[in-house]
Amino acid sequence: MLSEENNFALPINIKYSESKKYIFTFIALLAALFLIYSNSFNGDWHFDDYSNIVYNPHIKIKSFSWPEIKRCIYDIDQQRLWRPLSILSFALNYKFGGTAVLGFHVINFSIHYLAAVFLFLFIYNTLKLPRLKDQYENIAYPVALLATFFWALNPVHVTSVTYIVQRYASITGLFYIMSMYFYLKGCTTAKSTYSISFFILCFTAGLAAVLSKENAAMLPVSILLFDLFFIQGATKENIKKYIKISAVPFLLILIIGFIYTSGFSNAFGGYELRDFSMTQRLLTEPRVILFYLSLLLYPISSRLTFLYDFEVSRSLLQPWTTIPSILLILFLIGFAFYIARKRPLISFCIIFYFLNHLIEGSIFNLELIYDYRNYLPSMFLFVPFAEFIIYIIDYFSYKKIIQFIVALGIVIILIGEGDITYSRNKIVSDDFLLWFDNINKSPGLSRPHTSIGRIYYNYNEKEKALQEYKKAMILNNFGGSNVSLAIQEYNLGLFYFEEMQDDLAMDYFRKSSEIIPKYIPNYIYIANIKLRHNKIKEAKQIINDKLTKYPDNSELLVLYSFILLKGGRINDAQSFARKCLAKNSNSLLALETMAETCRIKNNYAGAIYYWKSVRTLYSQNAFANLALIDLYKKTKNTKMLNQEIRLLLYLQGSLKLSEYIQQLKRDEKLIVYLPKIENYSFITGKCSYVN
Repeated sequence: MLSEENNFALPINIKYSESKKYIFTFIALLAALFLIYSNSFNGDWHFDDYSNIVYNPHIKIKSFSWPEIKRCIYDIDQQRLWRPLSILSFALNYKFGGTAVLGFHVINFSIHYLAAVFLFLFIYNTLKLPRLKDQYENIAYPVALLATFFWALNPVHVTSVTYIVQRYASITGLFYIMSMYFYLKGCTTAKSTYSISFFILCFTAGLAAVLSKENAAMLPVSILLFDLFFIQGATKENIKKYIKISAVPFLLILIIGFIYTSGFSNAFGGYELRDFSMTQRLLTEPRVILFYLSLLLYPISSRLTFLYDFEVSRSLLQPWTTIPSILLILFLIGFAFYIARKRPLISFCIIFYFLNHLIEGSIFNLELIYDYRNYLPSMFLFVPFAEFIIYIIDYFSYKKIIQFIVALGIVIILIGEGDITYSRNKIVSDDFLLWFDNINKSPGLSRPHTSIGRIYYNYNEKEKALQEYKKAMILNNFGGSNVSLAIQEYNLGLFYFEEMQDDLAMDYFRKSSEIIPKYIPNYIYIANIKLRHNKIKEAKQIINDKLTKYPDNSELLVLYSFILLKGGRINDAQSFARKCLAKNSNSLLALETMAETCRIKNNYAGAIYYWKSVRTLYSQNAFANLALIDLYKKTKNTKMLNQEIRLLLYLQGSLKLSEYIQQLKRDEKLIVYLPKIENYSFITGKCSYVN
């Protein structure tokens, strides 16, 4: 029989040493997690992946010099420190693998696995502490193992692992639990030298957590509570003492907040871009946090989606569940403190869950609900459930059939969790499936239609894209975010810009810019519309105004250099293009502008160099091909000329050369290099210039 007395060992003559327990756990976790996440390693980019990683020029570092690292770890506007360690990890991924998704997914998976390992180590060693040893020593291993598996396999965490940018959540969780584990070891290690080493590791991991995401600011409070409940004991005297020293962790939280928000001025602002107030957010979040709890405990596929259509609490009575939710959370927290002396383990697990939802679930101007916010708060959520299961097995030690049923139930739950996680990964890995699934589960939301419209647009299915964009506008439910409405208006502006319906495009870009004045792409396209209509001075004024506010923005710098080129200010155009390339060496427009200014100044070697740089980024760039043909002809480089002519014949396909060039010149006011058919008259038919 399995019982507490025999340490829940199977009735076979094998002794399980500590090392074998660890090895089994680590291998079993790796095998289980690899199995359920195996279909996610080639998953698509999604949503915030693009702005944070794919289109973020600052993470595309070429070296490990301090100027590049500094640009990398500051936000897009280069105004404040922004999750530097997480961003740096993205930069390292890009440095060694570009934008290939495999490397990003491998790192995300590895982080999740290591987080599960350290979670097991922390729970297992906590249950063997002197204050818990008598009650839990014999069941420490099965409780820690079960709780870790329940957490690690939970489908709610798919967005923290498979959604690449939410490495923010998972890497913070990893360093957070590492810090707590090292603190535990520092408190329990007999040798002072080892103890000091563990405390240093605790501080280092804690600092890494804080530098990964803001919600790690709760770490000092978590450690303080851990020390009170499990090291010192939750007596009245100790509680009074810890209340006095609680100023230290709260001071640390204030310091962290000050650094991240550049002086708190940004912390509470931004509600003008929401359709809910700070008070309404505070009223809504208790319902959100209880909804999270229900998802974690009952994570079936039909309940899981990416964006949730969650009703805002407009008052204490609307909806009616607002007051009951607030009261229930207050009751659970009060109950946790009430049982702290007798059942410190359960008490700590409850308080930890609500404590670590505090930053993202309170007054700060964030969107209302996202799955990945549960990654850290839920780490100890399953410990009481694992303890209860082990208690049932022990209680019915005289009933083999009941033990078998309970064990079978555990297996079914874990397999079920794994199966749902695997299925959820299949959806989250595919951009189209993700948004199609979201539309099915939250049909009243606008943003899934916006996103699926973008996919249709990228695949040149413009009619379908326009239909989805219009559905998004008709629904007018952007999840409480006017920013999302502005992005949709920008998308419509972009759609009509590409269709050369400039009046409609201008209208949408202006509406979008009224909502989010800092959104630079709106002004980029407004200026491009001006250029398209040969209003060079107006375009220059628009971009110049924005450059006074954002002098380091590479998009503004490169467009300004292009406008100067169109205005005939060649040297100035070259100067601004160089500034842009210093910030983003992969800027296509900057490279093209440099190439064209060199050609105009008869610096053919320089022009060839920059067009070849374009070729490095885009191997079949049509303008680079035509420009190099012209340049190689002028420099009489016959060998390279022949290569470019062969590429031209491939690119033009069945079109006549004149038709091909005319097609490229469709939007000639926005082209850097304007190919002239007479420069290619020496190329006849489909024969190469020289055999």
